[in-house]
Amino acid sequence: PRGGRNDRNHRPESAEYAFSLSISSDGAVPVHYKTYSGDRTDDTMHIETWTTVSKITRKHDFIYVADCKVCTSNQLGYIVGKGGRVITTVPNTWKEAMTFKEELRLEKKGKKRIWRRKIPGGWGEVEYYSLFCGDYSTEKAGYRMYWYHSSEKRKNDALSREQKLQKVESNLLNLLPKLNKKKLKMREEIEKRIEEILKKYKVKEFLKISLTEVRQSYRVQIGRGRPGPKTKYKKCVEMVYSLVWERNKEALKREKMWFFSQNIRLN
Repeated sequence: PRGGRNDRNHRPESAEYAFSLSISSDGAVPVHYKTYSGDRTDDTMHIETWTTVSKITRKHDFIYVADCKVCTSNQLGYIVGKGGRVITTVPNTWKEAMTFKEELRLEKKGKKRIWRRKIPGGWGEVEYYSLFCGDYSTEKAGYRMYWYHSSEKRKNDALSREQKLQKVESNLLNLLPKLNKKKLKMREEIEKRIEEILKKYKVKEFLKISLTEVRQSYRVQIGRGRPGPKTKYKKCVEMVYSLVWERNKEALKREKMWFFSQNIRLN
């Protein structure tokens, strides 16, 4: 627990914990567990967990399955260096993941269907898993990588993307009547608000947004009183902004092929 400090939701009456649990491959037998302080991040626990499990099992070559938090050079290097084997998913922030995604957007890659199953809890729908052809490995340590495509994930990603786009468009629509008023009179202020919306939903590349400006001039009477033949005026100019957007059809088309990656074995 984080003694005397609030949790992430700023509630003084509660404390945060990080709970680590290792189970057998059938998911039925707990092998090891430990509770950590909430200050401890997930990506620093795996060396201790793997070492403890290796002592319990009295061997090092068991397959250690973990999420992408195990994917740090220090943790992978330690486990593999001790003769361990790891199955994990590759973080999207890795260069290898970004490179493969970009290649997939530019060209179609061959793949082989390797698994077919009924979707759990579904109405008879079937999900397909395919393996992309080719040999892949990480740049730094040469860990073997396999890239998979899931038909269901592709569908779910498309649905999630559409929902985010609709939310962004709704936010932009609500922004229109607020333009050229109060805190949204300057281009910088408007662009900042637009950027905040796009950053929140992370769909910037799928929208083409244009902020146009028009110079609007008008006369203002100099001095008080009723206007007459000798009344003088000064000319004022202000910028009036308008916002339009459309979906980037080319970017959306490139995203029609969605996939997830998995690092089958690190050795």
